[in-house]
Amino acid sequence: MPVEFNELTSAAMDAASAALGTGPVTMINLVRFRPEVDYPAGFDGAKGDPRSGYYEGYAEAFRMVAREVGVHSVEVLFRGRLVAGLVTAPKERWDEVVIVRYGSFEDFRNIVESARYKSLADPHRRAAVADWRLFASVTD
Repeated sequence: MPVEFNELTSAAMDAASAALGTGPVTMINLVRFRPEVDYPAGFDGAKGDPRSGYYEGYAEAFRMVAREVGVHSVEVLFRGRLVAGLVTAPKERWDEVVIVRYGSFEDFRNIVESARYKSLADPHRRAAVADWRLFASVTD
């Protein structure tokens, strides 16, 4: 089974904070959904399929948590299905790409490191997403 890279580690977050500075950051998400959702037993608000789990569960909870921690700079720039890989590894496959801009990397970090994110949003992501890549970018 291939190695999955689904976790935001403290080391990666610290390195990104140091490299990105204080200005706006654009995050690029590549997402591969699970064949079926896999929620923890008894999770309140479970969705019936992976896309619903991601967009109705995770994304909605993410926006709610952002507001709760005082982050109002979240802007979805693009969301769409990946249809063709033109320069990819032979078996590389992603279902969706989501591009989101934040006022700063610290805004993103304040969301994903909050207790509310961990209890409300992250269970939806884990239930819906089989594999994920996340890139942070800035303009020169």
